[in-house]
Amino acid sequence: MKEEYSISNLIKIGLKESEAKIYINLLKKKNFTASEISKLTGISRPKTYEYLHRLVEKGLCTEILGSVKKYAPTNPETAFSGLRQKLKFEFENNNILLSSLSEALIPLYHSQKEMIDPLDYIQVIREKNSIIKKFESLEEIATMEVLALVKGPLAMDITKPHNLVEFNSLDQGVYYRTIYDIKDLRDVNLMNSIELFKNAGEDVKIAEELPIPFKMYLFDERIVMFILEDKIPSGSKLTALIVEHLDLVMGLKAIFNIYWQSSITLEEFKKGKNQ
Repeated sequence: MKEEYSISNLIKIGLKESEAKIYINLLKKKNFTASEISKLTGISRPKTYEYLHRLVEKGLCTEILGSVKKYAPTNPETAFSGLRQKLKFEFENNNILLSSLSEALIPLYHSQKEMIDPLDYIQVIREKNSIIKKFESLEEIATMEVLALVKGPLAMDITKPHNLVEFNSLDQGVYYRTIYDIKDLRDVNLMNSIELFKNAGEDVKIAEELPIPFKMYLFDERIVMFILEDKIPSGSKLTALIVEHLDLVMGLKAIFNIYWQSSITLEEFKKGKNQ
């Protein structure tokens, strides 16, 4: 176990695993031939010669010339002193190099900030579960308000507990205003869902006419998420488009408020339904 620990530490200071194994074995005896080391470690003889040559270059062992060349370990205290100086020199040299590179590359980094790529603030998601996950993550980071224009088809399965993130957001003081399309309210499960979130604090209205062909969610006057129904048959029935653009979101909020003013409350909807 102690040898494995030493081998691990030798690897950390730059030795290859085979070099470390050879050095540890060299320390156990006054000297070895390459053939003996090869048998002891299981490393092929050509590779053993290669690794021994590297250890000699690093000052961790020495060659003993004779009828058969042998290799002897260098005293670790002496060997590591030289290695320590080498590592210190490399560290100082690399530190100077990094400082120089930093100064040279900073202007290049700042220049790219002047370039605007639409992909930096537009994201497209097509898979239903990914759409739900992204929606809930946007809810989690909202701190002020979430505004929603909702119409079918829905991404979430409303027959099961859903959008649990909203309950936590409402508890944190995030203001939710949601407009539902009156044509979707024939779905009993949707009505139950609306009642549930309204009782939790969501402000709800019903649009008697909602001609826009998509769902829309606005988060903190900063991010908009459109969810569109794919008319062309594909693997996904819905596509989400997420845009982070202040001017766009503020314009869409103004449109939302127009629909909000012209929509009826849930109570008014129920009253009209019962008449």
